[in-house]
Amino acid sequence: MSIFSAENVVVGGSSGSATYRVSDWINNASYSDGQIVLFNGSQYIARGAVPAGVVPPIETATPMIPGQPKWQLACRGRSLPVDYSDTATYYADQVVLYLGGVFILDAATVPAGTRPGRDRRWTRQSETLTDAEGEKVTSADLSAFAVNTTAAIVGNTDETSRVRHHRVRLTVSGFLSTVALYTLRFPRPIPSVARPQITIQPEDAVAVYMLMTAVPVINGTNVTGYTLVSQGASTAGTYEFNVYVKEMIDQVK
Repeated sequence: MSIFSAENVVVGGSSGSATYRVSDWINNASYSDGQIVLFNGSQYIARGAVPAGVVPPIETATPMIPGQPKWQLACRGRSLPVDYSDTATYYADQVVLYLGGVFILDAATVPAGTRPGRDRRWTRQSETLTDAEGEKVTSADLSAFAVNTTAAIVGNTDETSRVRHHRVRLTVSGFLSTVALYTLRFPRPIPSVARPQITIQPEDAVAVYMLMTAVPVINGTNVTGYTLVSQGASTAGTYEFNVYVKEMIDQVK
C-alpha cells in the first residue's frame, strides 16, 4: 500500500491523445508508452513499451539500456510503513518500522537483510515508543531484594509508570556493601539486538547513585529486565530516582 491512492486518476499520455488510468505497478504486467504507475507511493511514467518485470526504481537508477530508461520518476512519494523483515527485499521509497524507528529507503533497492540504521541508504524519519517500552510496570514486577532493602514503583507526576520511564523508591535500612539491590522484570522482553540502554537519573544524593549500575538481565536473545547493583557501600536511607529504558538504534554517520 502507498500514501497516494491511484483510484479514479486519469492522465494524458505522452502522445497528447491517449489517456491512462494511474494504477499500481504489477510485476507480471507490461506497459505502454505514457502509462503511469505507483510504486511505493512514487509515480513513474513508461517511456516506450515496458516489458513485464522491469522494476521502476531500479530501471530509473540503472537502465537496462544506458541513457534510455524504460521508467521515469514523475513524482516521489512513499509507502505506508510496515515492520522490517530480514527476508524481504526493499525498493526505493519503502517505509519500514525497525526497533522503534521509522525509516525510508533512499536507494533503488537493497539486498535482503540490509538492516535500517546500519546502512546509510536507509534514512531515519522518526522515533516511536516501542510496544515493549510502553508496557506498564508496577511494584509487582520487582523482586530479589537485598537484605535490609525494599523498593517500589511510585507515581511520577501525571505520567504512567512504564518500562521506558518509571520512578523507583528504594529504602535501605542498614549498611550494605557491593550487592544486587533488586531486579525488575519487563512485562514484555526486548530483543538484545535493540541494545536497550538502561540509565538512572537521580534528583539528589548524586554520590550514592554514582555507585549504582542497572545491569540488563539477558535470557537467550532477549533482555527480560534489569538488576540494580550497588558497586560500593550503601548507607541507610530512602532514595527516589527515575529509570529510563530505551531501545537504541544504530546511527549511521
